[in-house]
Formats: sequence, C-alpha cells, structure tokens
Amino acid sequence: MAETIKIAVCDDEKNIRSYLVSLIKKQGGECGITEYASADAYLSDGKEHDIIFLDIEMGGSGAGLDGMGLARHIRGMEAQKQPIIIFVTGYEKYVYDAFDVGAFQYLVKPVDEQKFAEVFGRAAGQVLSEAEQRKKKLVIQYGGEERQYR
Repeated sequence: MAETIKIAVCDDEKNIRSYLVSLIKKQGGECGITEYASADAYLSDGKEHDIIFLDIEMGGSGAGLDGMGLARHIRGMEAQKQPIIIFVTGYEKYVYDAFDVGAFQYLVKPVDEQKFAEVFGRAAGQVLSEAEQRKKKLVIQYGGEERQYR
C-alpha cells in the first residue's frame, strides 16, 4: 500500500491556496491536503502533517501569529516527527529567518511551476524515505535470545 503524504497549505489568500493545491495535485501520488487560512486555524486543527506550505505574512491571523511564528511554534513542539516546512511568500526579506526554523525551502511568489515540482519532489522523497526507515527494525541475537528494536 502506498504511503499517503499529509500536506498542509497555510495562506490567507484563497487563490494562492487553490493554486498551491493544484500544483500539488499535478505531482500525482497519494496526498491528503488540508487548507488553512491562518496560523491560528492550523494550530486549532491539531492535525499532524508531513509537509507544510506556509505563507509568512498572513493578514487576519487573529492573535497575530504569522507564518514565521507558526514555524517557530512547530519547531518548539515535542514531536516524534517534525514536518518539512516550505515557505511560500511574497517577501524575500525573511529568507535568513527561514534558516533559523530549519525550513526545507523558501519559494517566492509568484511560484514557478517547474521549481515547485522540483522542491515538492525532493520533499516527498524525504518523507517517503523517512517512512521506510521507521518501518525497519534492528534484530539482535545473542546467547539464544533475540531482541527487536525500531
């Protein structure tokens, strides 16, 4: 059975969310996509995702948490598996801040379809590789005893 990649698209602009979803669907594969109009909506949902496409400046974020704040919050969480964060923003000025939160990539709007496909392919490949690694187990046999570790 194919691994389903759980993807979040978090942007305050509906047309941008729709465009990113269409680009994701063009890549094919098993994906579950959830859209969020704000950082607060993402946090209140509580779902875990493998990949997050995240805008930085989002108007109407309620408490004022922007995309960078959300990324910091996610990185500060005690999670067994951290999601891949890909910033999709209209502002180049935050590119260095993206390194501080371990962003996988920083895409500037308008997003180039070919660049998106390349970045998405690398991110999906990493998710699937990590999923395979989690399935593997180590078996140690010693003195007639066998122990398994994941």
